[in-house]
Amino acid sequence: MHRKFMKILTCAFAVLFVASTLALAGMKASGTVTAVQKEVVVVKGADGKTWEIAAEKVVQENLKTGDIVEYEIIEGKPINVKKKAK
Repeated sequence: MHRKFMKILTCAFAVLFVASTLALAGMKASGTVTAVQKEVVVVKGADGKTWEIAAEKVVQENLKTGDIVEYEIIEGKPINVKKKAK
């Protein structure tokens, strides 16, 4: 019985480890710039969610309202915002 419990516990930890790694890994997303201010860029994602992204998280300068951008979501926050390649 002890051996069976250890196998189940090991499998549970393995699943937890893989799930947490995937959750922290960056997901690619895209959206449209809805506003550009001095310290933030506002992006409406393809999923309808609106993000206010600090200027230091924006890779590409000269973004304008209406630009289509790509970004990564890491730990629930968008970073590395840049214009989407045509």
